[in-house]
Amino acid sequence: GGNEMAGYHTGPAAYLNYAFGARHSHLDSAGYSLDQKTIGKAPQAEELPQRLVEEESWRQVLTSLVICLFAREVYKPDIVSSALRVAGFELGQDDLVKLGRKILANKYRLKLELGFKPEEVSFPRRIFETPTPHGRLDPAYMERAKAAYAELLLRLVEEARKGY
Repeated sequence: GGNEMAGYHTGPAAYLNYAFGARHSHLDSAGYSLDQKTIGKAPQAEELPQRLVEEESWRQVLTSLVICLFAREVYKPDIVSSALRVAGFELGQDDLVKLGRKILANKYRLKLELGFKPEEVSFPRRIFETPTPHGRLDPAYMERAKAAYAELLLRLVEEARKGY
């Protein structure tokens, strides 16, 4: 049981998203990408989960539309909204963002129902021994980020239960 060291050893965001992301992989996750964009200026541990959830929520929209994630920088909310309008769907940018968040919240709700316990997430010791482009990961930083992510995840699921 537990997590192993992943192939993308880019920094704290990647490991946080591997542990908490909807798919426990880099595919719907923004972790590795966020790490690459923030080398030398990593977000505060408590801010990191929010940035990851925002990106992962948007990726729910893209994958629901069967858009290749390699093209995710092209398909921003304005472009997707315009394309859907042509097809007869009136969904504004805010509607799409809310929809993505709702999809992600429901995936998390299912994970919790199936036994995922955010408080039991642990990180492989090896990730703290091997330097990343951000340097060595700080266990205290990761624990703060983990607590913030668990809290955010539970809040997201509660929002979904209330119907937003």
